[in-house]
Amino acid sequence: MKPLGNIIEESTPFHFMIKVGKDCAIGMHDYVVVKVLEPGEGGAVPREVLAEVVGLGFKNPLATERLTSEQNVASYSYKIVRAEVLGYVSEDGTVLRPKAAPEPNSPVYRADDDMLKAFFRGMEQRIPIYIGSLLNRPGIKVPVHLQDLQFHLGIFAQTRAGKSYLSGKFMEEILSKTPFPVIVIDIHGDYVMMDRSPNGGRHGEFDVVVYYPPGSPRIEGVTADVRELKISSKQMSNEAIAELLGALGPRQAIILRNILRELRAQRKPFGLRDIMAKIEDRLNERDEDGRFVLKGEERERHESLLLRLEDLGEEVSLPAEGLAVEDLLRPKTLSVVCLRGLRSRVQDVYTGMLVDLVFRHLLSHAGDIRAAPPTFLFIEEAHRVATKEGTSRYAVKAISTAIREGAKFGLYLTLISQRPRSIAPDILSNIGNYAVLRITNQQDQAMIEAASEGFTHRLIEDLPSLNQGEAVLVGPFVPFPSHIRVLERFTLHHGATPNLKAIMDRMNRELRRRDEEGW
Repeated sequence: MKPLGNIIEESTPFHFMIKVGKDCAIGMHDYVVVKVLEPGEGGAVPREVLAEVVGLGFKNPLATERLTSEQNVASYSYKIVRAEVLGYVSEDGTVLRPKAAPEPNSPVYRADDDMLKAFFRGMEQRIPIYIGSLLNRPGIKVPVHLQDLQFHLGIFAQTRAGKSYLSGKFMEEILSKTPFPVIVIDIHGDYVMMDRSPNGGRHGEFDVVVYYPPGSPRIEGVTADVRELKISSKQMSNEAIAELLGALGPRQAIILRNILRELRAQRKPFGLRDIMAKIEDRLNERDEDGRFVLKGEERERHESLLLRLEDLGEEVSLPAEGLAVEDLLRPKTLSVVCLRGLRSRVQDVYTGMLVDLVFRHLLSHAGDIRAAPPTFLFIEEAHRVATKEGTSRYAVKAISTAIREGAKFGLYLTLISQRPRSIAPDILSNIGNYAVLRITNQQDQAMIEAASEGFTHRLIEDLPSLNQGEAVLVGPFVPFPSHIRVLERFTLHHGATPNLKAIMDRMNRELRRRDEEGW
C-alpha cells in the first residue's frame, strides 16, 4: 500500500505532522496509521498506531507576491496534515496510548476499514448500540455503550441542527436492542409518532404509550396507546407539594405538613381536593358558642394557604387516584409524556413530579428488576426545567437529585437542549457523555468546554462547521471522541420542520380545484 506521505518536523506520543502531495485525497477527521516502536520488557515492539486528522493546510516555500503562476511555483505546493494520536490495539484487544513517538520521515498510511473496525468495535458486556457512522467512513459504525450512560448524557444543538432526530435514534436503538423501558418528557410532541415507521405503517419493534395531563391539548393523528397522566398528592413528597405552592411562611409550612401527615395516616388515596377540604373544615370549625375556632393571624394563614391550593389546582390536576409508576416502566415500552401546549410553569411542575416519582420508585424497589428495571429517562427542552435562571426551583431540585444519585438505582438521564448555557451548573457538571451537533453560540460552546473533561478546545472549534445530522460524541460511552453522521431512523420523526414548498404546492392545488369546481 502506497503511503500518503511522511512525518516531518517534531513528533510526540500525542501528535505529529505529515507532508503529503497537494492532490492527496485526505480530509478532516479521517484516520491514518503509522508504525511506532513501543518500549517493552524484551525490547522495542513495533505497533500500528491510529491517529485522527485534526488539521489541514497548504504550503509552498516559493510562493511570494513577486512570483507568478507562469513561473511554475504551483508544482512546489504540498499539504501539511496534523494528526492526533488515538492509540493501538494490544494483544488482549484493549486500546492503549503509545509511550513513544513515531520517528520523523516515517511513512504514514490511510487507515483501512478493517483496522478502524478493530478500534471501533463494540464491547458486548457494555451493551453497544449504534446511532451513527464515522463522518468520512460511512461503513464504520461507532458503538455507544449503554453501560456508560451511568454517567448520563447531554444532547445539545442549536435549533434545527437535528437534536430531536438524534434523540429519537437513541431511543429506538435502546428499545429495539434491549428490554429496558424508556421515558421521554416531550415538550413539543416530537416523539408521539414513534410507533410508526416513516412510510406510515406500524414497525412493531416496541410499544409506545402517550400520556397527556388532564385537560391538556391532544395531537391529531396519534396512533399509539393514549392514556391520561394522573399524579396524586399521596404520591408526592411533602417537600414537593410545598415547592409547588411556592415560598410558604414557616407557620403555613407547618400547617400543610400536619394536614399531609393526617391524610397519610389514614392510609387511603388523597388528592388536592382532600387537602383543601381539611383546611375548609378547620376554617368552618366553631366552638360551643358558635364562634369560629380559628381567629386572627392563624385564620389568615389558613385562608391564604387555601387560596394558594386553589390556584395550584388551576394549573395542575392532583387527583386522589394516581399513576401506577410500574406502567411507565414496562419492558420494551416508550412512555411519552406529552406536555405540548401547556404553560412553562405547568411543564416545570409535571417534569419535576415525574422525575421525583420515578427516582423514588427505583430507590424504594432497588434490586427488583420486575418492579424497577433500569430506566432511561429523556428530558426535552432541559434548559426550561433544569434552568439556573427560572423562578421555580422544583424541577431543578428533582433533576439535580436524580442526576447525582439516580445511576446507583438504575436511572439514566439524558438532557436535550438548544441552550446548555442556561442549565444549572451543578446539573451540567454531572453529565459525563456528550452528543453535540452544530452550535455557533460562543456561550454555549464555553459552557460545554468548561463542563466536560473530554471536550477539548479543538473539538469545540469544530462545532460551527457541522452540517445538519452531524455530531461530535465525547465521553466514556464511545471508544474515542468521534465525528459521526446520524444513522437513518426506522421510526417516524414528528419533529421535522414543515416543508413550505410542499405545503405551498398542496395549497395551490386546492385553490385551483376550488376555482374550477366553484366551491
